[in-house]
Amino acid sequence: MDQFNRHYKTTEVQLTPTATHCLFLRGSSWLALPALAVREAMPRPNMVFVPGTPNIFVGLCHVRSEFIPVLNLDSVLPECDQSDDEVMLVVDDTDGAWAVLVDEVTSLRALEISDAPVADVFDTSCAVVGWATDGNKVIQVLDQSRIRMLAEQELSAMWNSADLMYQEFTNPES
Repeated sequence: MDQFNRHYKTTEVQLTPTATHCLFLRGSSWLALPALAVREAMPRPNMVFVPGTPNIFVGLCHVRSEFIPVLNLDSVLPECDQSDDEVMLVVDDTDGAWAVLVDEVTSLRALEISDAPVADVFDTSCAVVGWATDGNKVIQVLDQSRIRMLAEQELSAMWNSADLMYQEFTNPES
C-alpha cells in the first residue's frame, strides 16, 4: 500500500489488521470503508444530474454550503445488485468531500482484514482491497482512494475524447 500511495500521491487511510471501519449494505453486498475516511452518513439529498458525465457519477448535491460529487459504486465493484440508494456516505478527501450512495449504514467495527484475491497494489481497477467477516457476513473492504482515482480516470477519458471530438469538428482554416 505504501508503494501505491507514493506512486499516486494519495493520503489513504492504511488498512491495518484491526482498523475500525464503517459497515454498510449495498444491494446484498456488505461493504466497508475506513471509519476515519467517512465524514458522515445522511439520508439521500436531492441531486442534480450533470449531462455528459460518465456512469461513475450519479450527480452533484449541496450539503452544508458545499457542492459534493456523488459517485456510483456499481461502476467500481466487481458484482453489485440492485440498490435502493437511500443513504449517502460523505467521504473526506485532501481537496474536498465526495460521496457514495448505499442502502443502509449498520455500524462501526474493528475488522480483521485479509487481502482480497483480486487486490493488487499496482492494479487500481478494483476498489476492493480486502475481505473481513462479522458474524456470518462476508464484508468487502473498499479503498476510497481507488474509488476516487477510478472516477477521475473516467472523467479524464471523457474530457480527452471531448477534446478530440472538438478538434475533429472545428476547421482551423475557417
